[in-house]
Amino acid sequence: MDVDRNLVSAQLQGGFVDRQIQRTNRNLLLGALFLIVAVVAYAVAERRYLYNFFAGPFDISNAQLISIQQPDSQLRYFVKVKGEESSDTGVQEVERESGSSSETVKAKFSILLTARRLLIVKSDPNESGASFEGELSEIPTDVRSNVIAPVLKEHPNASQAFLPFMLDTTSFRTEGYVALGLGIPAFLFACWLIVKVMRRRAAAASHPVVKTVSRYGSLLDISQQIDLEMQGTPLKIGGASITPSWVVLPKRFDLKLCRIPDLIWAYKKVTRHYHNFIPTGKTYAVIMYDRYGQPLQMQAREKKIDEILKVLAERTPWAVFGYSDDLNKMLRTNWAGFVGAVDQRKAKGASAAK
Repeated sequence: MDVDRNLVSAQLQGGFVDRQIQRTNRNLLLGALFLIVAVVAYAVAERRYLYNFFAGPFDISNAQLISIQQPDSQLRYFVKVKGEESSDTGVQEVERESGSSSETVKAKFSILLTARRLLIVKSDPNESGASFEGELSEIPTDVRSNVIAPVLKEHPNASQAFLPFMLDTTSFRTEGYVALGLGIPAFLFACWLIVKVMRRRAAAASHPVVKTVSRYGSLLDISQQIDLEMQGTPLKIGGASITPSWVVLPKRFDLKLCRIPDLIWAYKKVTRHYHNFIPTGKTYAVIMYDRYGQPLQMQAREKKIDEILKVLAERTPWAVFGYSDDLNKMLRTNWAGFVGAVDQRKAKGASAAK
């Protein structure tokens, strides 16, 4: 499986490009392992909930129900409760939209009589009857004050009749469906990333870094040139290294290159940020194209962006600098013509210098 990778590594002799190939593979693998660990960690942390999600709801007898003191200590807490009689308390959970008078009833509260004890039930507004499926949970303070307190005001001796927990029949499985909707794709994506790493190791010629470098010529020749120039003292600006011939920008999962003698167009991109229509700042990036039309974009402070553009303008006075809609349209519709026009400028500059 590693034959092709070993051949490429031997050819590149552990140089800069080879290290980038290994680095991006490693980062891809670490990203996959992180996703797997995250999914497994969630499953372990929520194993009690997931057990109830998949295996529940569980039948529970009246004797088992009244013996419970703390629902959080129960392994099986997603249960089916059959009572004798249910009465609506008139208390509802209402959702009101911000800035609007419209209201939506999300749930109602009932009192279920079971084995001569009273169980508070939070259920869907349209749910009725004396049998319910839901989650045993602690009684919130607002439920005690709005549901239990009025009953005790009329029947002071009823305090011992209430069970020390409630049954919530609303949305128990919602968290599970969300977790499955996120966890399964994340796990499958992680597996796909691992397969991708294995394929890249088995066929290194298809690696994005190899393709990027090979765009400029022989993989070995270009790699040796980059190694030689990187051994000097490349100019470090932001995350980029600028050598006499190259702008080299390692990305987390890739390597971006721009050959300076082939620079066609470069400009500064300014992005304004707003929050609730209030300006919150700006971010800056440099975007450069060489003759192959693949953009190299790097974000940095404005001072760094201006420094990069100054260096490029000094080295490639024939290139086009600055953004316009016409240039962007030419990029999309007539890139060959754009490159040809810049080549003519370069040739005229060379003739004038003689």
